[in-house]
Amino acid sequence: MKNQFFLQIYSLVDDSASTFMEDAIYKIVEKDCHQSIMLHFTPMQLFHTKINKDGEDCSALLLCGTEGGIHLYTEDKHAKKWEQSSIQPYFPFIAGLTRSANSDLKILSLEIKEFHNVKIIAVGCQNGMLHISVLKRNDSNEEFVQEQSSVALFSPITSISIFTSSTSKDKQEEIHMLVTCAVEQAIIYCYVDKEILKSPIYLRECSQHDSVLCSHIMDIDWDGKNEILIGTYGRELLIYKQNDNSQDMITYQLLWQRSFTHPIYRIASLDLNEDGIEELIVATQYGVHILQPNLSKAKEQLLKVLDEIDNLNKEYKKLCI
Repeated sequence: MKNQFFLQIYSLVDDSASTFMEDAIYKIVEKDCHQSIMLHFTPMQLFHTKINKDGEDCSALLLCGTEGGIHLYTEDKHAKKWEQSSIQPYFPFIAGLTRSANSDLKILSLEIKEFHNVKIIAVGCQNGMLHISVLKRNDSNEEFVQEQSSVALFSPITSISIFTSSTSKDKQEEIHMLVTCAVEQAIIYCYVDKEILKSPIYLRECSQHDSVLCSHIMDIDWDGKNEILIGTYGRELLIYKQNDNSQDMITYQLLWQRSFTHPIYRIASLDLNEDGIEELIVATQYGVHILQPNLSKAKEQLLKVLDEIDNLNKEYKKLCI
């Protein structure tokens, strides 16, 4: 008998006033707010994204299968059901990859990010191929100019993270892309919005701890600059910080390291207890670990920011006199 696979989608109804994650999960279970979609292929990876459908922003799911296809699912808000849609109108670059390739296109990693007038789509495959599309919008005529590139990394690509050095949203920052591979070291493609894949640097310490399985970007020490977090099959969590002293080129140094009892498969950050500070979530082979921030250091950083704001207010009042 042939194996049957299903995509189970759980959604919270709009009239729910719940603010806590636990309450939201219980309501989904109690009201049976889920939909089951039968799949005629073996699923590999599931990704969440946003699309503009009929003039409205809505959530979408991208599901990759072993047959080489990428399937798009969108929600019909009136019928309150999810349905499969054509990927071509929303992601022509991804649709083009599936048409030009054959069943060997098994996507392990997918990242879609937008920064002001730049949209970047990166696809990592099981055969080591990395594909990237950079769309830049011209503010004068609102048209997009697309640049594409591909490179063979000779090892399955386990994760892709597109990020900026700074967490500030007030100004346009240089955009970089972290790519991790199962056999090779982790690679940072610098200025990926301008140089695409021409400026790689390597985090060589990663190769000392078996395969790199996952990555994550977050401001771990609240200094306004993003750090790189990497999880390995060798049970190590590695955190890299960008060097401030480097002027001619971007460099990173290992800031912190922690060993776990099992291989690390996923890293994420989320404000679970709604205290305004994100917890670090590390999913290993046999459990999930939640690491709470150092509240003393968080308080120290917060007071420092408040002092800076107070000094700015005083300077502003002097100028207004």
